Amino acid sequence: MTADLIGLIVGTLLTLLVLSYILGDNPLYRLALHLLVGATVGYGVAITTVTVLRTILPALQSDSPDRVRVLIPLILGILLLFKGFPRWSAWGNFSTALLVGVGAAVALGGALVGTIIPQTAAVGSLDIWLREGLAGLINGLIVMIGTICALLAFAFAAPRQPTLRRIWNGSVGVLGQVGRLFLLTAFGAAFGMALTASLTVLVGRVYAVVIGVQQIITAVGMGGG
Repeated sequence: MTADLIGLIVGTLLTLLVLSYILGDNPLYRLALHLLVGATVGYGVAITTVTVLRTILPALQSDSPDRVRVLIPLILGILLLFKGFPRWSAWGNFSTALLVGVGAAVALGGALVGTIIPQTAAVGSLDIWLREGLAGLINGLIVMIGTICALLAFAFAAPRQPTLRRIWNGSVGVLGQVGRLFLLTAFGAAFGMALTASLTVLVGRVYAVVIGVQQIITAVGMGGG
């Protein structure tokens, strides 16, 4: 029994346990989930412990300027541990607020730099459209119309004056409906890509199970012989 054979057996059995969910929720499937969660938590704790022991503690023992800079995350981490105790959980709110604030700022910055600004630049790139001829112009117009209509699809407020409301519903309302069609198309394409990727992973795992079972039978047969 080599290490590779043991890993092959464990991987094949765990894959079969996960695939047993096809028959419905059962104890074997829950066992695989518990193993996954436990292994993930254990790995995270191990990585965190090694990071603290190798980075923070040596920096605290030295006389370098990093000593003060490392002390702040150490205190915040200790305060975060208080969230596990209901009586002192309020002390962990400082660390939690910092994590939520930094996470929201990073997400907002990523959305601006990675999505909104490039999309806005793509909408206004008329010179680039014209360089590619008629096909580029049509493609650019579709991008511009789709972006504007998709943004108007989230306009839920309307003017109070009846005249302005009729104009609003006749212009913004119609464009918003067109924007919803663009959104549905985008969501449908994303769902199709996710489904295709999931089926590819499923086929790969089924193939791995078949190959694993064949290799296990061959190894056991050779061992028995």
